[in-house]
Amino acid sequence: MALAGLLMACNGKISGNNNSGEDSTAVDQDSVVAKADEPSLRECTTFSTRFRKDENGQCDALILTCNIDTKKQEFTCEFNFSKDREYLGEAGEIEEVDINFDGVPDVLVTLGDFGVDPGLFPMIFYGAFVFNEATGEFEQVTDLEDKPNLSIDAERKVIESNFATVVGDHYHEEYAWENGKLKLMEERQTNNYEDE
Repeated sequence: MALAGLLMACNGKISGNNNSGEDSTAVDQDSVVAKADEPSLRECTTFSTRFRKDENGQCDALILTCNIDTKKQEFTCEFNFSKDREYLGEAGEIEEVDINFDGVPDVLVTLGDFGVDPGLFPMIFYGAFVFNEATGEFEQVTDLEDKPNLSIDAERKVIESNFATVVGDHYHEEYAWENGKLKLMEERQTNNYEDE
């Protein structure tokens, strides 16, 4: 099933919420307790987010800056259409979650609610980034960029996407990791109306 999701392009210990200011926001987190004498690169990571605006003053992208010790990465998550900041909801919030279930915290960044009727029929999209310990960098999970309303089931090791449409269709999808790639494991569609 194809969704008109968000188009994203990349050139590059999260907890709590960021300050969703108009032009620039930042989140700095306390370091995780070190397991050895020196903290790992992942434990030295800080993040900030800011919105990019188009010529009309509407937000057309969210930019995530990732500082890993002395290394800096920047990811630009472009929206498929511009939107007023006040209608983006919790856009810019950063959440620490183990997306690929390898025991290392990864990152989900809320990009906003792009549903037809936000709140009633939310279509909240995310930028998803996994930490690669071998390279010491984050990598974007592009397979998740058009999956709304993500939830991570750590016990079952699946990523779920659940959403409804204004005509009453409900969708449920489950993804699991196989050989470093996401694979669709289950897909269901139900509706709240009967054919006449």
